[in-house]
Amino acid sequence: MLAISRRELASYFDSPLAYVVVPAFLVLVGGFSLWFQDLLASGVATMRTVFFWCAVFYLLLIPAVTMRLFSEERRSGSLELLATMPVTEGQMVLGKYLAALGLMSVALGLTLTYPITLSMLGDLDWGPVLGGYLGLFLLGAAFTAIGTAASALTGNQVVAFLVALVVCLVPYASGFALGQVPPTLLPLVQYLSFEWHFSDLSRGIVDSRSLVFHGGVVGLFLHLAVFALQRRRLA
Repeated sequence: MLAISRRELASYFDSPLAYVVVPAFLVLVGGFSLWFQDLLASGVATMRTVFFWCAVFYLLLIPAVTMRLFSEERRSGSLELLATMPVTEGQMVLGKYLAALGLMSVALGLTLTYPITLSMLGDLDWGPVLGGYLGLFLLGAAFTAIGTAASALTGNQVVAFLVALVVCLVPYASGFALGQVPPTLLPLVQYLSFEWHFSDLSRGIVDSRSLVFHGGVVGLFLHLAVFALQRRRLA
């Protein structure tokens, strides 16, 4: 598993992908945080604006990173070669998942310049900052698992990107429409909304329900990826 993870992570940096996707993510977050919605205009040291745009652009960053995990292996024929080696489907999925999660963590870590700068300019409350970064990591872990499953289910990278984008977008966007949900369904829709959990964490509220939710999403979609590979081997 670790060998697959190291190989996959190295392939990101051996190709233009990491040098295009990560800078594009940082430019978009910076542009929208500092230009479209001026982070410094309020005169209050807060990371809420940066966290919001990081979560939004995760919807593009993570499907772009994960779409090639298994789709590229299928296209090149190396997936069949990998399947003949003494490695299980679970190890393949976890290895590739950890590599994509590692690249996502690099992109997230590069945004630490924002809280460091804000702490120099004003009185920054580090509780919500730490909660927000925990929320972004959990959100990224869930999105990465969804993207991994999408890539395992199809041999086309564009299809894998679109499937991951839609599956991530719908539960995230539902958090902005909770006012339109019937009261009887509101608790269920809230719990299934990525945005609702992330909003609490970005305020510094660490709820065990959010940890269980994100862990459940990761486990579910990684199992789906394993199942897709096992079905392909049996076929």
